[in-house]
Amino acid sequence: MSYHKLTEWMATLLFLLLAAAGIYHFASFRSRFNIVYALPQEDARLFRTEETTPIRIGEHFQRFAESVPLENTGSWPGFRGANHDNIVSDSPPLQTNWGKQGPTVLWRQELGEGYAAPVIAYGFVYILDYLEQEEADALRCFSLFDGHEIWRRSYRNSIRRNHGKSRTVSAVSEQTVVTIGPKGHVMATDAFSGDLLWSCDMLAEYQTELPQWYAGQCPLIDQGAVILAPAGKEALLLALELRSGEVRWQTPNLPGLKMSHSSIIPMTLQGVPQYVYAGLGGLVGISLEGELLWHAKDWRPPVWAPSPVQLSSEQIFLTAGYGAGSALLQVAYDEGCWVTTLKEQWKPSMGPASEQQTPIFYHGLLFTIQPKDAGTLRAQLVAADPLKMPEVLTGSGREERFGLGPYLLADQRFWVVDDQGVLSVFELIGQEFRKLAAHRVLPGFDAWGPIAFADGRMILRDATSMVCLDLREKTGK
Repeated sequence: MSYHKLTEWMATLLFLLLAAAGIYHFASFRSRFNIVYALPQEDARLFRTEETTPIRIGEHFQRFAESVPLENTGSWPGFRGANHDNIVSDSPPLQTNWGKQGPTVLWRQELGEGYAAPVIAYGFVYILDYLEQEEADALRCFSLFDGHEIWRRSYRNSIRRNHGKSRTVSAVSEQTVVTIGPKGHVMATDAFSGDLLWSCDMLAEYQTELPQWYAGQCPLIDQGAVILAPAGKEALLLALELRSGEVRWQTPNLPGLKMSHSSIIPMTLQGVPQYVYAGLGGLVGISLEGELLWHAKDWRPPVWAPSPVQLSSEQIFLTAGYGAGSALLQVAYDEGCWVTTLKEQWKPSMGPASEQQTPIFYHGLLFTIQPKDAGTLRAQLVAADPLKMPEVLTGSGREERFGLGPYLLADQRFWVVDDQGVLSVFELIGQEFRKLAAHRVLPGFDAWGPIAFADGRMILRDATSMVCLDLREKTGK
């Protein structure tokens, strides 16, 4: 063997020995540090240094102008609208031929940092804001028509920034507005006068444990009561009288669920009206009288933000972020007993899923914006047939991707907001999304708050501002 061949052979052998030793060392390595792997969560110091002074919910009130309520104006009374589906059923014809100037802007307002979204009723806009200088949660009432602030009711609540501060969508009905603050403070006020009616501290009264990134649950008003999910030590769900705050019923927390970022959704399953809640630890169905009907615990993502979506009288679509993907739950009623079965579950790269916003079910199809870990369909608006899942029928395309922003269906078109405040409009023609318009309508970032819509007026927000657009088709010359 020549000298050069021998040298090459020995060098190769030495390299292989070193590689084998490195692999063995890596595989057998045990750190002397106590390393714990966990999902992203808030810094515990955010809460350690905050004030422990008792919160006096609703203690401050300011009136800036007089205004007459209008009973016959359009409304968006709560999370996902009147029917809790993010579908505008009574929309007038809407304009998408905006030109370079974009849609008509009626007014703009600056807000404290957060993602809380407005509701609309009586010609007013209500939003639970966070006042940075005062360090206070504040229910603010604006005129729908010109954006002028009419009144606000607030209370000091010193909190640290934790991916923004405000989170939730309020609820309004029967001249009453109900809010849930980032630390679980519930406040009910008169929608016209702003008078404080009652309040509730879910952490203090029900031993609620806040989820990551503060409370994201939106209050539900139904059957003349406020339906809440404190998911505390004793109470899972409870109903409080709308005007008095008195307890109508309380469901014991036998399943041991904890509060998630998801909200309670009314559904009728197997012909029985009920409240469905996705908490940390599973999913429950609660009767309108507060009875626990069923508890499904086969799918328990550690972070749960989107609310459940009803697909039929017995099927519910579930989805969550951080790699959880989605699942299909069947709820049956057999011989006096409720039975739940997890029919399917998929990773986000396999089928329709969502990280933050709740999908829309319309005319037999499920619409959602895919999370960032959904492979080639990441961040696209997609449509899926529940009978053919996990197959995705179509997506908005590689050039049309969105982040964690909201979307709704109005005038049979999809109105989608991306992270930077660009409003895009799509319609589904056959099995293809067609883009009709796009324009940046918000100046900031993290435009994640759900959309509110009433009588052709659309209200959007980014992290620090809110805008009202007039999308009604112009008539006449």
